[in-house]
Amino acid sequence: MRIFFTSDLHFGHENVLKFDDRPFETVEEMDEELIRRWNNKVDKGDLVYVLGDLIWKTANNEALSIIKRLNGQIILIKGNHDRFIKNATAKNALAGLKDYDDICVALADGTTRRCILSHYFMPFYNGHRYNAIHLHGHSHKTEEHYLELGIIKAIKDNGYEPQIYNVGCMLWNYEPVTLDEILSCKTELDVLDELSQTEGNDDENGNKQADE
Repeated sequence: MRIFFTSDLHFGHENVLKFDDRPFETVEEMDEELIRRWNNKVDKGDLVYVLGDLIWKTANNEALSIIKRLNGQIILIKGNHDRFIKNATAKNALAGLKDYDDICVALADGTTRRCILSHYFMPFYNGHRYNAIHLHGHSHKTEEHYLELGIIKAIKDNGYEPQIYNVGCMLWNYEPVTLDEILSCKTELDVLDELSQTEGNDDENGNKQADE
């Protein structure tokens, strides 16, 4: 069994197309493509943690229909838009429903990492001093997301080593990702750090270079 993470899919939410500038023409196209990309990676025996805002739809059994089409077992960490869980049938189709979770995930190299899961960003999460990882969603690609990156950088500049990753689907090609994928990918904060170092000083040819 593999473990995947994602967040903020917003199935059935037309306004999110413009909010995220998603590459889909209609909400129907978005829903079908999200399902296709999910099932292309996730097998029926896998486990997927959705860190909030899975489904916007609440009418009739639309939410249940979507859940049934998605491979794997789904544990939902509740977000602020998961009103579909008021539908008991849809709620019961989930493998789990929590506000927060603290789990251990095995990596491909055989090591295990502790992961703190929530919908919301937490700068000083449980275990941040002891190599724990924090996975969250909620902020999409908004100004809040970039403020969060700034907060992480400020914390690192003060001698801490937080490991915080936004698993919002819009940041990961609209598909669930494993912890191995998350840790192996260069983050936006890494890119910002590199740009900051590049802008540090000019060399003798007028090119930017990092401090020696």
